[in-house]
Amino acid sequence: MGIWRRLLSNLPKFSRENAGSDVLFEAEYNHVEGNSCVSCVTARNIQRKERPNGTPMVHYGTIASGNQVVRDSVERDKVSSEFEGVLCFEMEAAGLMNNFPCLVIRGICDYSDSHKNDRWQPYAAGTAAAYAKELLLVIPATDVLDTQPANKATPDSHAVDQTPSFYLPFFRNFQFVGRSAELDALKQKLLVKKDCRNVALSGLGGIGKTQVALQFAYYVKEECPEFSIFWVQALSMEAFEQSCREIARTLGIHQEGNKEDVKKLIQKWLCTKNAGKWLLIVDNVDDLDLLHGANQAESLLAFLPETDDGLTIFTTRHGGVAQHLSGSDVVEIGKMRRQETVNLLEKSLVRKTLSHNNEIVMNLLAELEYRPLAITQAAAYININKSCISEYLRLLKSTEHGLWRQDTLPKFEKCSREDMDDNILERDTLAADILTFISCIEWRAIPCSILPAGQPKAKVARAIGTLCSYSFLERRGDGSMLDMHRLVHLETRMWVNKNGREAETRMAALKHLSKVFPSDDYTNREIWRAYLPHVAYIEKDKQCQGTKEESDLRVRVGRCLYIDGRMKEASCGWKDRNLAEDDAERLSSQHALAQAYQSNGQVKEAVQLLERVVAIRAEVLAEDHPNRLASQHALAQAYEANGQVKKVVRLLERDTAIPPEVLAEHSTSKRRLFVSRLKAILRKDK
Repeated sequence: MGIWRRLLSNLPKFSRENAGSDVLFEAEYNHVEGNSCVSCVTARNIQRKERPNGTPMVHYGTIASGNQVVRDSVERDKVSSEFEGVLCFEMEAAGLMNNFPCLVIRGICDYSDSHKNDRWQPYAAGTAAAYAKELLLVIPATDVLDTQPANKATPDSHAVDQTPSFYLPFFRNFQFVGRSAELDALKQKLLVKKDCRNVALSGLGGIGKTQVALQFAYYVKEECPEFSIFWVQALSMEAFEQSCREIARTLGIHQEGNKEDVKKLIQKWLCTKNAGKWLLIVDNVDDLDLLHGANQAESLLAFLPETDDGLTIFTTRHGGVAQHLSGSDVVEIGKMRRQETVNLLEKSLVRKTLSHNNEIVMNLLAELEYRPLAITQAAAYININKSCISEYLRLLKSTEHGLWRQDTLPKFEKCSREDMDDNILERDTLAADILTFISCIEWRAIPCSILPAGQPKAKVARAIGTLCSYSFLERRGDGSMLDMHRLVHLETRMWVNKNGREAETRMAALKHLSKVFPSDDYTNREIWRAYLPHVAYIEKDKQCQGTKEESDLRVRVGRCLYIDGRMKEASCGWKDRNLAEDDAERLSSQHALAQAYQSNGQVKEAVQLLERVVAIRAEVLAEDHPNRLASQHALAQAYEANGQVKKVVRLLERDTAIPPEVLAEHSTSKRRLFVSRLKAILRKDK
């Protein structure tokens, strides 16, 4: 190892010094934000005795291999204790070692918690590579073949194959109280009586449907260990597809570059025996058009699995949707009981004694209409401002008589608006900018990287922290994603409109998305997949439609969809561009659209569009221009696919009449034209 370590020391990127300090945080302390722990509180570090030198130490023990990344320190410690001490967790070998003998060598670069430090990765990778080279000098690779795969070496091989999987994008809510009747109803229907497979949770926005579903999911995870549990968002088809993609990644059943629809892939897999028992939560099923596939769009129902081993919970605001999905198996989520709301308020307050004045507490809860989200926001305001309940109650009542009043909104939203105006705008303008931007995009699964920055990372992290502290935003998982409650999103939009900034805000958001949306380089696929639901949301806004920014964004989205194999959606993305007929970018987009048409089986549409592109390029481009030759080649292919052999021959005869010295500069085009011509002649002879 010494030789390899010395070699690594000469490569700064892979050196131990470049990795920085080795910091372990308390298990209960979650990561704040960003790709490093610069914004995390140093007081929450675990102080450990410093080693006298950097010589590697050897530890012997159990290595846990699973099918998903562990980024929860509490769960890490729990699993470690169950197996009497686990040295580390890895997830690459889980899908391999059951099928063939293998020896796993991994570099460790985190503590299986929510904290991220990308600086550790190069050193970890370099160390693993060095050790692998050293090990192969001692143990011949052929010796590994003599070892048994895990499913044969493990006494209970069936248990290995049936290991449940989990995709829950939200941490457990330890502030959850009450709802015992609703949770009991779910347990009885799905786990005890087992008289149904689908249940819908129905209730007003902000009433707690998602939290009840989340609490039940974690109950099943603990009490029914044979169940796999998955969570999907139904806000839009893009959000649903992104959830399916995350599940496929968790299960290890989808290879990048595979053109199969990941929504269909998940549906098929959940209907197989290999999936075992599972619980699926479909959150926010509120769009009837999405549910049934109106206007020739895909139907969400077409992708939902049905099997005797599967259970599904839907959350929806619409009673009609609930009955359509689950018949009479609907659990109504109404207002919390008074004592439950008292317990929730007390649990959410830093200073518990504030809740001891029973009369003031009951007045506040009545004003908040006993809604969990309203109570959480009220507690957040009181905690942040070190206020008291009576002061917050006066603020809440005073907004009832101001210019803000709108009888169609819950009372707590009006107070949220007051919080925004008095606190966010005045104290943190960057937080206000982030808030207004989010009002223009989808309110779930918001990547931090999509937010307007233009400021130091630490300042952006503080702004996000401010919004989270007021319960306007919630961090998801490792902190790289954010969520906003639907009603807070609605209120933010109204706040923007009230200030007369609606058009300005929408256009600013559209320009920003057009700027940050990634190129169609395949290495950016995870980024564009996360951004797509938000682009789809803003493109529905009539104020943005028909603008150059929207047109440019459509092209970039269309290219990414095309690379992703989503031809039908790509063709829609390139339509109706607001550019001149002979605009070079418009012609390039139409060329790409025609290719998408042909890939999607719409050959006639491809021919019509390419004929127009070829005609226009013949007028504006020289006969030896690569773009003109490329469009003629594409048209020849489209003619051939459409059975129009004579047109192929005429087109290619005209093209090959170009002087050889011209085509010599474009040998690739010449070869393609020649091959297309040969194919056409052969077909004609037949």
